[in-house]
This record gives sequence, structure tokens and C-alpha cells, in this order.
Amino acid sequence: MTDLKECPKISVIVPMYKVEKYIDRCLETIKDQTFKDFEVLIVDDGSPDKSAELADKFTKADERFILYHKINGGLSDARNYGLDRAKGEYIVFIDSDDCIHKDYLKVLYDECVNNGADIAYCNFRHSFFMSKLILPSFSFIKQGVFDTETALNMLISDKYLHSFAWNKMYKKSLFIDNHITYPKIYFEDVATSPRVFLHAKKVAVTRKSLYYYEKRGGSIMATMDMRKVNHLLLSILFIKNYICLQGEYDKYKHSIDRISKKMYIINWYSITAEHVKAWNFREMKQNFRINRKLYEYLISKDYTPVKDDPKLPFEMKQPHK
Repeated sequence: MTDLKECPKISVIVPMYKVEKYIDRCLETIKDQTFKDFEVLIVDDGSPDKSAELADKFTKADERFILYHKINGGLSDARNYGLDRAKGEYIVFIDSDDCIHKDYLKVLYDECVNNGADIAYCNFRHSFFMSKLILPSFSFIKQGVFDTETALNMLISDKYLHSFAWNKMYKKSLFIDNHITYPKIYFEDVATSPRVFLHAKKVAVTRKSLYYYEKRGGSIMATMDMRKVNHLLLSILFIKNYICLQGEYDKYKHSIDRISKKMYIINWYSITAEHVKAWNFREMKQNFRINRKLYEYLISKDYTPVKDDPKLPFEMKQPHK
């Protein structure tokens, strides 16, 4: 049995919901880390399967593993729950169907400490549980140590850096001191990661592929509907609203415009697909118009930021069969 320190260096937050097939693999790869000074906060988000029972084996064998049970509130709520209880100086999020290389924590921690960085970022690979394959992601990232403006522009524009909550180590103070939490929307990581990066003085990036992301058919992008289409644009509005409140909009306008245009184009495909699936084209043209109006709203220089969570002024409608 490994003793848990009062204040571990790293808090590993693992939100868990209906992952009984994957949870053993995930937690085993955390337990086997070469870096040992960590705690693992497993947040059971009201999972109806045997996930919690399987995870409980780790809490009995290793005091660094702590299992929390809560009513189902979604991924954002589970991450925020873990953040509220984390004792470590650094935070990492690991999705409970994913797994990590044995040096994941060590490399990211060293990247932070050796470079005086507030965030460390690594490359990732695709994992296929059934076949046990681990394949390259072909994600082209730029290695180095970057200042706030450079790193955040790469992140917002989705060029070289990406907004996943995982594959990163963060100083916990970035969240706590700036009162940043994950909103209860789809693409919550897109809405949140840039807000965290805005407060990081340095971001260290390594091309080492240390995180293994499980490819599953039920992902958000694979099951798009019009609510998710709306939330895709809403996540960009979260970024713009926050950066405007901080008085930093001019530094990141080009990147916000770039990602807004990319999402606008992606939404054309999603809108078409939803109307074809429903075989209902009555409001298709109207949805295209709203998509255009929301894009123009996102890139407008006349936007007035709000202190509460922003809302879209209008939304696209789900076609019904």
C-alpha cells in the first residue's frame, strides 16, 4: 500500500460514467506511473454500471486513490467537483475510458518545473480497446516553450495546439485564482481551455505522445445534433466574451475569427446531415441563415461582453421526422 501525502504534487481527476469496460485499464496506467507523488480523485458521476465497484478495488489497495460518488451532473460537473477537492499544486484530467504512458506525469511535471511553465502539453495517440491498437494521431503540434499570446493564439485557432481538457498539466491556481470552471455545455473544453491559457505566463509543449485517447463511436462529434451544433458556436462565444472582459480582444481577434469561420463551415455539413437524417428540409434554409448570422455575431467588433455565462442571441432548430 502506498501512503498518501497531505499535499501531493499532482491531483489526477478522473470523471467516471458508464466505463466498466475501460476503467481498470485507465486506473492501472495511473497506478504504474514512474512519478509517484500524486493523488487520484475518481469522480463517480452516478454511473449505473459496475464502474464504481471496479474503481473501489484501487482505493482499497492504494491510499492515493480516492473515490467520490455524486448524482449524475455530466462531465463538466464531475471535473468541477474534482477541482474543488484537489490538494495538488498541479492538475491533470484523464477521461476514464482513456489511458496514459507510464512517464506521462513525470514528463509533464518536469516540463512545468524545468521551464517555469504554468501549463505543460503533450501529443497524443488513438487507442482502440477491442483490438488493443495504439496508433498515431497525426496531430501536428509545435514543440517549445511559449508565452501567453503565442500559445493562446495557437490554441484558439486550433492550429498546433488543441483545447482538450486532457493531454495537459495545469497549475491548479490557474483555475482557483481566476474562478474558472467548466460550463455545462457540449464542447466545454473548447469553452474553458483558452480561458485557462490566458492566465498562463508560459506553456511548455512536447511532441512526445504520452496520452492515449480511446476512439469510440459515441463521441460528441460522431453523434451531432442541432443542440451540439449550437453549442459549438456557444463555446467560441465563451472564449470571446472572457477575453473581451479581460481587455485582451485585439491580441486574439484574428484567431477568434479563424476558429469562428472553421466552425461555421463545419456547421454547414452538420445542418445538412441532420436535415437529411430527418428527411425534413422545411427549415433547412432558415438554419443556414441562422448559422451565418451567428458567425457574423462571433466576429463582430461591436460585441458587448457580459459578466455571467454568455448566451447565443438565436439558435438553429432540430428538424424532426
